[in-house]
Amino acid sequence: MTITIRIKGIPHFSGAFVSGTEMAPDAFRKAGLVQQLQVKGLIVEDLGNLKLPDYLPRHNIPPVRNWPAPRMVWDLLSKEAAEWLEQDDFLLMLGGDCSMIVGTAIAHQQLYGEQAYLLVIDGHLDALVPSASRCIGAAGMGLWFLLQDQGVWIERSGWTADRVKLVGCQKLPEEHFGVEIVTLDQLQAHELNRVISEVLASIPADAKILVHFDVDVMNKEAMPAAYAPSETGISADEAQRLLTRVLQDQRVVGMEVTEFSALRDTTGEQAQKLVEMIAVALEARGSN
Repeated sequence: MTITIRIKGIPHFSGAFVSGTEMAPDAFRKAGLVQQLQVKGLIVEDLGNLKLPDYLPRHNIPPVRNWPAPRMVWDLLSKEAAEWLEQDDFLLMLGGDCSMIVGTAIAHQQLYGEQAYLLVIDGHLDALVPSASRCIGAAGMGLWFLLQDQGVWIERSGWTADRVKLVGCQKLPEEHFGVEIVTLDQLQAHELNRVISEVLASIPADAKILVHFDVDVMNKEAMPAAYAPSETGISADEAQRLLTRVLQDQRVVGMEVTEFSALRDTTGEQAQKLVEMIAVALEARGSN
């Protein structure tokens, strides 16, 4: 089955401390993303990059770094992404720091209602709580904003924890706000395909799934160009098998790739590695 992949870049770092992730969409293109997908027999439509506001504040004033820049990006994304997701084609969104999940998830929820599900592949539960005593980037708070904010920082999102699945978390946090979590240890202690199949089986048959793929789910050896690389995480082979299994599920309507820092990839080698990983997974989807 021939499928069409629609690509959209979201070149921002409004939720991050330093730059790098905003360069990722163009780094992936330079690494041959479009060509790799076409070689795999896929039809590709590159929609370019999202046009961000000319001015996005940057500061380290508690509780949320750079506020209201994250909210400005989310408001724009929640409107624009609804149009991208409405098509029958597969949507591949290239971030950007991982705070973009707030805007894209709101668009996904507005489009599909109770059928909307999030499958988050991430080394962390990004649900830190805003605190007046410290400044935290929105990249570490995305799921808190979606699930816990009561219309103070953003409009009520409509998301509930039972429609969010997190896979690959380095450790089980004390407070997970009801999100179902498959930890890194659980993922690696059992047969990976079986574990992921069980997660997917727990999602209703009529669901529309948006995948959030944070590259820091991989360890430093596998992905040294993650914004915050860690010695802990899955291997490149495990990431490939995980993505391939997930994207074969026809309920998945799109995926966003986040936390790739092009500044850490001086040779372009890591972007090429990630591009090939995505292309292999999408090829398997097309042949499924």
